[in-house]
Amino acid sequence: MAGHATLGFEVKDSVGWIRLSRPEKRNPFDAELRADLMKVLEQVREDPAVRVLVLTGSPGAFCAGGNLPMLHDQLDAGASYWQQRLVTGQRLIHDLMHLTRPLIAVVDGPAFGAGFSLALTADIVLASHQARFAMSYLRLGLVPDMAPMYLLPRMVGLQRAKELIFSTREIDADEAKSLGLVMEVHDGARLEARAAAIAASLATTAPAAMAMTKAAMNTSLDSDLSTMFTLEAASVAAAFSAPEPRTAIEAMLAKWPPPYTGFPKAPTGEDPAA
Repeated sequence: MAGHATLGFEVKDSVGWIRLSRPEKRNPFDAELRADLMKVLEQVREDPAVRVLVLTGSPGAFCAGGNLPMLHDQLDAGASYWQQRLVTGQRLIHDLMHLTRPLIAVVDGPAFGAGFSLALTADIVLASHQARFAMSYLRLGLVPDMAPMYLLPRMVGLQRAKELIFSTREIDADEAKSLGLVMEVHDGARLEARAAAIAASLATTAPAAMAMTKAAMNTSLDSDLSTMFTLEAASVAAAFSAPEPRTAIEAMLAKWPPPYTGFPKAPTGEDPAA
């Protein structure tokens, strides 16, 4: 596993695994982590062999938000410093949201503040029963950063997003799932295996079609029907010009298994849709 100061990165069977690696500090979202994540994303963008990305932490520790000792030391840094720091973080969040590969977040333990924001950038969020989420900024007299004021209303509605941000309360994995913030909840021992199974299935999708589909869906909530029809038509035409549709259609006509068969079923005994 390639090492950085704050995380490890490895590629297994076309799936890139980012593992935050400072569990003793609960993986703070600080300048070091942002820099390491930017380096990994650059590596992923340049490697077409990486078809899916999984972001996780250590058992019991996803990302508990800002590095409080460092924030304390920088309280007198001034407005220009904080604006520049935010620009760097926002660039990372933008790159995660608009990654052309599917991004799966695996949350075990706390995802507070910027850690919650980090999870929101994923296309799919899986959580353990020990996962906790909190928009904790107002506890510190701070305004939420890393795009939760954009993402949360689009995921849970404006009123509920305000409640989560204003109250700063913790929600558990089951409530996060009921709100649509988490797709599935699993026992910690099964969590990464489930992520690996979903990632393996996604790694068999046509990469160009996946990238265009994700981009269009990211655009949809800020667009209108006419614009989406135009984008849809251009994307479908581009997909038909690639070799993957022919391969998949001919396989189905020949009654062979198509290259992509969808997500595998959830582990026996668990019903993530319940």
